[in-house]
Amino acid sequence: MPDRLGLRLAAVAAVQITVVSLVDGATRPGFDPWRNWVSQLALGDRSWLGTLNLALGGVWLVLFAAAWRRHRPDAALVAVLAAVCGCGFGLIAATPIDPGLDYPPGVAAVHTVTGAVHQAGALAVFAAGTAAAAVIGRAIGRPRLGYAVAILITVSFVAAAVLVTLDVTGVL
Repeated sequence: MPDRLGLRLAAVAAVQITVVSLVDGATRPGFDPWRNWVSQLALGDRSWLGTLNLALGGVWLVLFAAAWRRHRPDAALVAVLAAVCGCGFGLIAATPIDPGLDYPPGVAAVHTVTGAVHQAGALAVFAAGTAAAAVIGRAIGRPRLGYAVAILITVSFVAAAVLVTLDVTGVL
């Protein structure tokens, strides 16, 4: 694989996960993108599509990490963080999230070990992805852009987690 293609795979992962999740979620009865996690698309009807979306996004990130390592050996931390993020996506694809937040419709919320492993994988994706954004920004000579993306990721994740917690506890 030419390095240029490999280096673009992180963008492919981001676009693919976003577009597939938006289209799949919009066509799933009961799925609310403002309320439900993207991982919940790996539950219920067409669960295979949600699972494949997460797994394939992880594959793209691991391939990006390998291409980055070949292209920029001086910035190996980027490759490590991207690989951790990609493997985290593989873990969350392999260990489905627990049903909750009224999705899938008619399925009671539960808390399982598999769901806890899924949450740990999601935290790894968040942490590695946030750090990767900042490190990539520095590596390409655009540190402010990298920090801005890292801050956007952090604010988005924390806001979503707070809103979901408020929803689950009945406050919202």
